[in-house]
Amino acid sequence: MAVAVTVEVPLFLTFFSFVLVGSVYTNLIIYRTCYLSLGYNETECALLGTVYNNETEKLEKLVEPYAAVVNMVRTTTESVFSVLLCLFIGPWSDRFGRKPVIIVSLIGGTLSLLLVSIFSYFPKLSPWYSVVCSIPVLVTGGGAAYLSVILSYITDVSNEESRGMRMALFEGVLAGGILLGNISSSYLFYATSYVWVFAIAAAISALGLLYTIFFIPESLQNPETQGKLRGFFQISNLMDMALTTFKRRERYIRTLILLNLVLLTIVIFIINGDSGIMFLYLREKFDWTLTKFTLFSSATNVVWIVSTMGGTYLLHKILKIEETVLLLIGLIFALVSALLQGLAKTDAYLYTAGGVRCFSGMISPMSRSLISKLVPDNEIAKIFSMIMASEFLFGLGGSPLYTAIYNSTINSDPGVFNYLTAGLYAIGMVLTITMIIIQKIDSPYNQLNNEEAEETNASVVNGAIN
Repeated sequence: MAVAVTVEVPLFLTFFSFVLVGSVYTNLIIYRTCYLSLGYNETECALLGTVYNNETEKLEKLVEPYAAVVNMVRTTTESVFSVLLCLFIGPWSDRFGRKPVIIVSLIGGTLSLLLVSIFSYFPKLSPWYSVVCSIPVLVTGGGAAYLSVILSYITDVSNEESRGMRMALFEGVLAGGILLGNISSSYLFYATSYVWVFAIAAAISALGLLYTIFFIPESLQNPETQGKLRGFFQISNLMDMALTTFKRRERYIRTLILLNLVLLTIVIFIINGDSGIMFLYLREKFDWTLTKFTLFSSATNVVWIVSTMGGTYLLHKILKIEETVLLLIGLIFALVSALLQGLAKTDAYLYTAGGVRCFSGMISPMSRSLISKLVPDNEIAKIFSMIMASEFLFGLGGSPLYTAIYNSTINSDPGVFNYLTAGLYAIGMVLTITMIIIQKIDSPYNQLNNEEAEETNASVVNGAIN
């Protein structure tokens, strides 16, 4: 099915606004923690993240552990409620449509950014008020619900042949929003203020909301219109989603689905843990400023986007390399990148690690593409919702675990958490190798590939005859 406009536009705007405030928000919490929660001199606290000398380095070590806990509580609270609502939103969207969920999620994100801008305007508000700013996100589904419905929408408007590239485009759009947000954040912050950064991000999110309302069509052909509220918190929907994911299937399909579920959960666990600590790690060990960090993130994201899109197109679409093989390649590159970051002595190690990470972007789209080929179309949304809930639920442990490791090693080797990341990617490699072995033994995926190859060969022969 072809559509004139798609969810990629609001998806890009959402992640652009999210990343635009990411590092700036962390900086604000560190600043507020320093002079409000810990009682240090406000003028000296304002230097954290912008000026590096012996005094700020000592102050940094005193403030960062407390600030990391504030961030952990905020992100964990958001994730818990997001998971709970995601369990009901997926089945609900199968009946009543994807667009209402996308709109409500964008409303919550926009209101949350507005609250953050108000929070930043009043200098005497404790950093713990940042948790209050998350309330609109908590009650509207948050990231888990938003992304699971976006993936279901993409599945609705694509076929098996194009789905791999559409999933790669999904990842590319996310990375593009992250890239632009990283490039802009520090420069916008230094040119304006905390308040303006958050207000501009709220305006960008509102733009995505308006685009969705007026230009994005509903992907379901005949969504139900009666009993929307009554049909939301139905336990039967929750049970149906669980049974669809875990029910017995022929020819190892259930095993492949569950292995992919575990793999994607591990990846999100790493992202949740690593993303909240990386900026602190680079500030501590390499004295990086916010500007330098955003330039580094931007450069590595450019490589990541090009490699993900180009690699998926060339290796999967043109050369027809199976998803599981590309999964294994992506995991190998991710593992090596984590080891380089942990062993880093100079900036060159870090930029090399960012380059090596290039093909890790194929992990998520290839995994989701494989799942979509193994199950009927009417079950994909339920399984994606279960996977997204698993990612966010078990991903909750990422932030506190990485924070605990970082705080306990900050005075010895603050990069130890990178070795945990490498170990988790190694587990992912074992899961992927298991999937490859299963496919070689007996799987309908091989039959599907053979049918696609036969259709391609038949088209070539017919073209030659004509």
